[in-house]
Amino acid sequence: MKVYEVRLDTNKYQRFLPEDQGIWKTKYLEMDCSRKLRDWVPPPIYVPNPRLKKGNFFHLCPGAFVTENGATGKLRDILEMAGELLPLSCKGTDYTLLNVTECMDCLDHDKTAWVFGKATGAKIDIKRYVFKPERLPESSLFKIPERLAHLFVAEGRFDPEDEFKSRVEQEGLEGLLFAEVWRSEI
Repeated sequence: MKVYEVRLDTNKYQRFLPEDQGIWKTKYLEMDCSRKLRDWVPPPIYVPNPRLKKGNFFHLCPGAFVTENGATGKLRDILEMAGELLPLSCKGTDYTLLNVTECMDCLDHDKTAWVFGKATGAKIDIKRYVFKPERLPESSLFKIPERLAHLFVAEGRFDPEDEFKSRVEQEGLEGLLFAEVWRSEI
């Protein structure tokens, strides 16, 4: 079993930005595992880098990604298991922002290698992740409380067609990078 951090490939592929930059002063686009669908009003967005390749995934805000309709359809069951699908629109085209609400305390705090603040001695970063496999969620796409701005994906627990990374690769979807952060010793 492996765990990867999911990253958006914004060097090669287009991304979105909100039209109103003042939105960053609010918590509206803060994807912190709380539900947002009930009060969701899609913010106006635009593509700041239209000359880059259009992928199937787009960055808009930390801890989330946007999918175009084709990718949403191919991944819907996995995305819905991980969280909420929030509608977006840009230039008359519909998109979906995934708000991951699957936030699990599955980090092995004793075995994880931490970076500590020199002045405070507090944990400020993670040097090496160690997960407790029995605590990983049923959803292959998830977050951990210590890193709400990061998305993780587990691989090797279920049928590959039911796992996010495998399905993305099988469908040939573009715009994401998967960085391995942990592998089971078993």
